[in-house]
Order: sequence, then structure tokens, then C-alpha cells
Amino acid sequence: MEMRLRPKYTVLKILPNAEARGIESRFMKSTDPDDVDSPFVLMPRKDPAAFAALITYCQVCEPQLAQEIAEWLTKIAQAPPVFGIQGTRNYESVRMEAVRGIVVSR
Repeated sequence: MEMRLRPKYTVLKILPNAEARGIESRFMKSTDPDDVDSPFVLMPRKDPAAFAALITYCQVCEPQLAQEIAEWLTKIAQAPPVFGIQGTRNYESVRMEAVRGIVVSR
């Protein structure tokens, strides 16, 4: 099965509205390859690649956000894994890459 970037989720963006003294919202398609400003949804409990991406993100973002994400990732790491379709494919890929990296001394 071919996997490619495509809109898969609808994301609600909350925008502060000072004039109305409230909020307004806008729906966006996630991962729309034709929209460079579309959000990309990561589900780190279901996809080990997403988990790794968020670790990298923590290493370069501002400290307070990094701390919040690290706390979330700690909870995810302690929870039982639940893989989605892409997560299963990524998990298998990670394991196969690890096996290919084994060097046996004789």
C-alpha cells in the first residue's frame, strides 16, 4: 500500500478575537501538500517516528515549551504502546534498521 502525504485530519485553530472579546476558530486540513501553511499532525503514542521527532523538537525550542513537551513524552513513554497504521510501519522500519546495524565479530 502506497502511503503519501494527504489531508487526514481536520484541525481547529483557535484565534483570539480582541474586538469580539472572545475567540474565533478556523478549520484547517492537516498535511495538505498544496498548502505550505497546513499543520502536520503527530501522534507520538501511535508512531515511534513522531515520538523521535518531538524529542528533536524539544532540543531546539524554547525551554518552557520543551519542558511541557518532555513531561507529555514522559507520560507517553510510560503508557502501553498503541500503534496506528503508519506507526506500525515505522516501528517495523526502526527494528529492521537496528538489525541491519548489527556487526558480528568473528
